[in-house]
Amino acid sequence: MRKSLVCIALFCFLAGCSFAKATTNNPHAVGMSGTGFDKAAITVPKGSTIAFVDNSDTGGLHILIIGQNAQPHSENGAPDFGGASGKRMNPGDVWTSPPWTKPGVYHVACTIHPAMNLSVTVLDATATPTK
Repeated sequence: MRKSLVCIALFCFLAGCSFAKATTNNPHAVGMSGTGFDKAAITVPKGSTIAFVDNSDTGGLHILIIGQNAQPHSENGAPDFGGASGKRMNPGDVWTSPPWTKPGVYHVACTIHPAMNLSVTVLDATATPTK
């Protein structure tokens, strides 16, 4: 009986660890799997940040840049993601961008996965954002 309880406790502990997910309290979050974002676009109000969440179970190595199709491209008004070097993320990482301070449409991409593209629309403070 004691051996069974130890086995059950060990199983529960291991199961809990293997299903741990990276999370954030940021209302503007974008999840990432091994090769993509969980959405193609996000709309945020001016002054907001975006939390990029690399799933601890299904995520992958990503290098986030301002640009499209794995190519860095300067976009006037976009926050700094580290220039052409980008922001490196590993499974389980959560990174919050600098504030998006200028209304407009911007692009975030991964240099490793050319099809991994996100459109970010920044609205003036009076407009209604989406999640």
